Amino acid sequence: MDDLVCVLRCKGGINAKDLYLYKGPEDCWLNYTLHRGRKSCVYGCLGDGHCATICPKNAIKLGQKRLPIINTELCDGCGICVKECPKKILELLPRSHLVYLACKSLDDETRVRVYCSTGCTGCGICVKVCPYSAISLKDNLPIIEYERCNSCGICVHKCPFNCFVDRAIARPYGIISLKCDGCGECIKVCQFGAINGKTGQRHIIDKARCIGCGRCFEVCPIRAITMAGALGYTNAA
Repeated sequence: MDDLVCVLRCKGGINAKDLYLYKGPEDCWLNYTLHRGRKSCVYGCLGDGHCATICPKNAIKLGQKRLPIINTELCDGCGICVKECPKKILELLPRSHLVYLACKSLDDETRVRVYCSTGCTGCGICVKVCPYSAISLKDNLPIIEYERCNSCGICVHKCPFNCFVDRAIARPYGIISLKCDGCGECIKVCQFGAINGKTGQRHIIDKARCIGCGRCFEVCPIRAITMAGALGYTNAA
């Protein structure tokens, strides 16, 4: 069974507007008793650090943006913070899964844009660009099917509001060898315009554009593409 690690399903914090001025003790549960908390987003983090207080491994601290920062090296996936969070925005994910959606809002785009600059609007772009059909929309929120997802990171880079998180410390990049016959299959699947070359001639990958998703590596029929730095990517998991 895969090891679990805790992640925060919110990027709100100072990016999300307050509904009222709260001057009580800095405790999420006390804040939550007043109309489900001071945030205009009823789904978002309250930022009072209850999770940091109760974490037995001291794996959580409150950051400058009023959001919990989770040290995945210290987190052992015990789930105590998940159970104690009044907003239920802390979740356990398999440690090997590097990409997740950091939002749980079910509101439509009009409302989300009013109260949070990093909230998911349910635009569905991530659904369209996912090459593995691993993302679907449910109640206006993208749901990742981790059995299909391989953490390629395409959704992370395509999301217009930066709602996804990529936990990979480093990503690989593609290199095309001299045996490339210029078939063009890699160009067809690259969504970032990182591959160039004429038909029948060796293609070249622009490292500045490559996000290390590995799609070109998967489709190359003669295995002329390698992913440099893939070892570091594996270690980041």
